[in-house]
Amino acid sequence: MKKIISAILALTLAAAPTAALAGGLEEEIDAYPWAETAARYCFDNGILSGDEYGDFNLGGNITRAQMARIFTDAFGLKRSVWSSFNDLKVTDWYYPYALAIQSSMPVKGLAFNGNEYVTREEFAATLVKASGGKAADSFSVTNYSFSDGADVDDAYKNLVETAVSNLYMRGDENALLHPKDLLTRAEACSILYRALNPTEGLTPIFGESEVSMEQAVRWATACGGSELFINAAPLYWHYGEVFGIRPDVMYAQAGKETGYGNYGGAVLPEMNNWAGIKIKDPQGDATEDHETFATPDDGVRAHFNHMCAYVGTDPVGEVHDRYYVVLTTDWAGTVAYVEQLGGKWCPDINYGFHIVKMLGEMKMY
Repeated sequence: MKKIISAILALTLAAAPTAALAGGLEEEIDAYPWAETAARYCFDNGILSGDEYGDFNLGGNITRAQMARIFTDAFGLKRSVWSSFNDLKVTDWYYPYALAIQSSMPVKGLAFNGNEYVTREEFAATLVKASGGKAADSFSVTNYSFSDGADVDDAYKNLVETAVSNLYMRGDENALLHPKDLLTRAEACSILYRALNPTEGLTPIFGESEVSMEQAVRWATACGGSELFINAAPLYWHYGEVFGIRPDVMYAQAGKETGYGNYGGAVLPEMNNWAGIKIKDPQGDATEDHETFATPDDGVRAHFNHMCAYVGTDPVGEVHDRYYVVLTTDWAGTVAYVEQLGGKWCPDINYGFHIVKMLGEMKMY
């Protein structure tokens, strides 16, 4: 029988992973390249073990009993002295884990149903509670970001919102969350890995550019960037040094916000607004709801100043009104990575990932 075991202690492993097991994992990872880092982490840390044939069954599903053990060990859940379930037996291998996880289960019935497979929404919501996280006040980010967000059960919604906002739970390339799908072992590894390593693999906003300004100009040109956008590149690299914020990140974001300087929406080129910055009290998304800056230089500096409110560093020169609005949010000054901009700078949780994709394209020039 295949086992999911402790995220902290390899309780059922008597020795180091064998070469046969490692070889089996290598073969399975080929079919799940998106889960490679998480699967290796779970194997190395005893979260995932294979059977005597080296089969890890990354495409197999997770039972509620297995989920209970994962979260009990990973987050140090305390065993309750009483059970609210009528189907538990002291002889069940998962008995102590069911008692430990019961207070973290968003939905509890009379039966625990330990051998029942869990869905993506149940796993994500339970993880948030088990890890000490709080349910979000709304469901706006998930609902905006995923076309099937409305399919999330009401009992899980605000906890799923937390899992999505913390980047634990992610959708597919078609902006689908698949909340009702049964969770696979590969997905369980990925979601838990992100919860235990929340900043691993994310793209820092602070620091030096990973591409040269010349590369950025070639990228902008290849993308059909306007002359205004291409001429702004030196300004981004100048202010990158002034602020200590990566100019390539900011330039890519400006490309996303302005259509590579071609605009075409409510913001007009002559407004020198490179990041869709709004006025203090916008009434909608019309032209007059957005800030206007006197020169391209002022606009680029304002873009960096606006980011300062997100990352928690001091602005430079005169600050626009919307900067102070951002400072009133409970996450002001906490954003350190590009991917964390989603749900904050823009309601779409995938916003930052789109910018990271653009950065990857920029590096090719």
